[in-house]
Amino acid sequence: MMTTLFETTVQAPRGVVLVTHGLNNKPEAMDALIRVLVREGLHCLRISLYRDAPDAPADSRAITDGWISDFTQAYDELRARYPLQPIYNVGYSLGALVAIRCLQIRPALTFDRMVLLAPPVAITRSANLVRLLTPLARLGLALPSVAPAEIRARRGTPLAEYAAMFGLVDAVQTLDDHENIRNIQTRVFLDAEDKMVRYAGVLDWIATNRLAWVAETLRRRLPTARPYRHLMISETSLGRPAWEDLTADIVTHFTEPAPVLES
Repeated sequence: MMTTLFETTVQAPRGVVLVTHGLNNKPEAMDALIRVLVREGLHCLRISLYRDAPDAPADSRAITDGWISDFTQAYDELRARYPLQPIYNVGYSLGALVAIRCLQIRPALTFDRMVLLAPPVAITRSANLVRLLTPLARLGLALPSVAPAEIRARRGTPLAEYAAMFGLVDAVQTLDDHENIRNIQTRVFLDAEDKMVRYAGVLDWIATNRLAWVAETLRRRLPTARPYRHLMISETSLGRPAWEDLTADIVTHFTEPAPVLES
């Protein structure tokens, strides 16, 4: 497990956030958001799901097990380090998917609040075509990454990692009666023109699993030189107006008082 801790200098911290990146992203891709959260009084623990060692597993099941182990160990680390602080989660793309799966298989694991950015619980038809290639994963093949060079971990994404991700997508389709998932105050941010995540499908998934989650569409996104609508983790990818809206919404979600229920 590889993690990096970013501690706020605010005298009275407002909580701790577990932060997880997307498929074939550098962990540092999440640093722009982390800087905002730290400035606002939140400690952040950044998880690395990236492996490129000579002995890195090529089997999709081993890859999935590694992601889940990394996430749960990081969660346990935060619980032990900050036992009195509320614990939050920010997951982008694969990071969001891993968080959902870990909540599903480990009911004792929970968060006070979550933010999920472009969670791939429903995949577009074009993105699903990659599934047809995953049997070739045993050959060690990779597909060229469309992510900008500054955030991608490698030029190509191994088919074994795609197979692992699709396995997680299938596993979380039905969440059964997991109250630990359903009742977490969660905001899901989506782009209706995302070429990987099917916008309407995510809304259907939330409704089918009866989740008390709020899904929102990104606002005021500006055109960029290299449009990649799945990416929503920096001012560069969104433009300043949308980035300011998104980060303000995330900070508010993690720091506003819980609603008072009328008796």
